[in-house]
Amino acid sequence: MKNKIIIILLLLGSTNNLFAQEYEKANGFWNATFLDLPISDKVSLRSEFHFRTTSYFRIWDQQLYRPQLSYNPSKNVSWRAGYTYIKGYDRDISADPRIRAEHNLWEQVQFTAPLKKSSFSTWIRLEHRFQEELPLQKNNQLRTFDFSSRLRFRLTYQKSLSKPDSKTKWNLVVYDEIFSILNRKGIPFKFNQNWTFLGFNVKLNEKATLLSGFQKNMIAKPNNNYLINRFWNSILFYKL
Repeated sequence: MKNKIIIILLLLGSTNNLFAQEYEKANGFWNATFLDLPISDKVSLRSEFHFRTTSYFRIWDQQLYRPQLSYNPSKNVSWRAGYTYIKGYDRDISADPRIRAEHNLWEQVQFTAPLKKSSFSTWIRLEHRFQEELPLQKNNQLRTFDFSSRLRFRLTYQKSLSKPDSKTKWNLVVYDEIFSILNRKGIPFKFNQNWTFLGFNVKLNEKATLLSGFQKNMIAKPNNNYLINRFWNSILFYKL
């Protein structure tokens, strides 16, 4: 099993070697809270609140609010759809204006393949993005929005690290996610981002679960350059 984990990590990390150029490096923290409200055995509502910084805690990167509806027709299949409001900050704190808004509608399907003490899961998310066009205008009435679509594919491996009778459940979590821009025909044609995560999922009690670990993002920038963002990512899941 150790060999399998090593192979997975090598495969996930190998995607970064496809791109030799680096535009910039950043370090920060991502913190989020996910609130789940069950409506029935198969339907639930979720609200996500994300707070992301760069230069560690010194500079705002993004703030996100993401309400959504979830439908679970079976134990290992889920469908989600929702809306995301994104407030993106220019890393130059002297920029005026500094904040760029995005309104994002999306749909997602997830499949899970359970194993003896582990599981593989994958989800595909289709995003319909309305982003403020650059350069930003100081007068909000003069700002316009550009439409584009993006496909996100995530593969996750999770392995239990706890004994069956443990009160606190620990799981190793590894995932890799690829973002691709779609052309007007809905076909992926351009690399956008790659996320790699290694961390732990801890079930604190019947209502709260914490996912925390190290994440590395590679983001495409103009002129075939790339931003490498390394940070600690923590998400608290809480059932209302």
